Amino acid sequence: MTVSNALADEAQVIKDTNEALQDIQETLAFSLVDSLKDGDHITTPTVINMLKDLEDMQLKYYDRLEDNENTQGALENQEQSGDEETAE
Repeated sequence: MTVSNALADEAQVIKDTNEALQDIQETLAFSLVDSLKDGDHITTPTVINMLKDLEDMQLKYYDRLEDNENTQGALENQEQSGDEETAE
């Protein structure tokens, strides 16, 4: 159960981190709009690159979350198999 609890904790941290990244993306998107309106051609590419980097980070977190869920499922299946063998 310790591994399962650790995986559940990690899943929650990943979800919280993704929510924070989404908030940052939203702020950067507004900044991008403002820089485009102002004709600021120096800031615009920087903000676009930051948005791309954030998206890459989020994709990595989603991949990690999927791995986490797969591991949890495998552990649950293993526990069920062990319970069935014990019942026999």
